[in-house]
Amino acid sequence: MNVDNMVFSVRNNNLRTMPEKEETQINEAPALPKYRERLRGRYPDVSPQNDQEWDDLAERAYGEDEEKIKNFEDNNKVIEDLLDSDKDLASVVSEMIVNGTPFRAAVAKFFDPESLVAKEGDEDYEYYQKSAEERKKMGQAFRERGAQKRANEKEAYDNIDKFAEKHAMEAAEKEAFINFVNELYDDLSVLKLTSKTLEKLYKAMTFDEAVAEAAESAEIDGKNQAIEAARVKKAEQTAGDGVPAIQGGSAPEPERPKARPTIFDDIPKRKF
Repeated sequence: MNVDNMVFSVRNNNLRTMPEKEETQINEAPALPKYRERLRGRYPDVSPQNDQEWDDLAERAYGEDEEKIKNFEDNNKVIEDLLDSDKDLASVVSEMIVNGTPFRAAVAKFFDPESLVAKEGDEDYEYYQKSAEERKKMGQAFRERGAQKRANEKEAYDNIDKFAEKHAMEAAEKEAFINFVNELYDDLSVLKLTSKTLEKLYKAMTFDEAVAEAAESAEIDGKNQAIEAARVKKAEQTAGDGVPAIQGGSAPEPERPKARPTIFDDIPKRKF
C-alpha cells in the first residue's frame, strides 16, 4: 500500500467517524403585513384567526375612519360658512390661530368693548338678553351644585365612619371598602358599565331577597332534618316485631318452648 492510499484511507476513516453537525432550524412566526400590525395596535383586544377575520377587522376600521372623515368634513363646512358670514369673527379666530393671541385680546383688537353689549332696539337685543340670562342661571346652578357636593362629601365621610364602626371594620378593611366604593363611583361617573360593575349592582339590589331566600331554605332544611330524625327514631323503636319498645325499662323475655325431639337428632352420634 503506498503512502497516498494510506492518507486517503485515514481521511476516509476520519470522515466516517466524525459526528455530523446537526442543523437546528428555528421556526419563527412570519412577520405580519404592515396593515395587520396597525390593526392589531388599534384593536388590541381582537385576535383574528384567519384571513376572513382580518378582512372583517380591516372593513371595521375603514368604516370607522370614513365616518370620522365625514363628521369632520360636515363640521368644517359649518365653521367655514360661519366665518364667511362674519368677517370680524373670522379675523378674531385667525388672530388666535396664527398668532396665538388670547381670546379677549383678539376680540379687543377687532371690536370696541361697548359694541359687544346689545342695546334696546338692536336687531339681536332679545337674543343677547336671553343668552345673558341663561349664563347667569348656569352660573348659579354650577355654584349650587358645588355647595351641595361639598355638603354631600362631608356627610358621606361621616356615614362611612359610622358604617365602618357598625360593622366593626379594621382599618385595612375600611380602606378596602372605600376603594371599592370609589371604583364603583368612577365607573358610573363615566357611564362605564362593565359586566363586573353590573354584577356588583345586581348583588346589591338582590341582597335582601337572597338573604330571605337563604333563611327560608335553612328553616325548611331544619324542619326536614327534624322530621327525618323523628322518622329514624321511630323506625328504630319499632324494629323487630313492629311493636314500640316500652320506654323506661325492659320487659322480661318470655321463655321459649323447647323443640320436640325427632328421629334425626341422634344421627350425628350414630356410627355406620
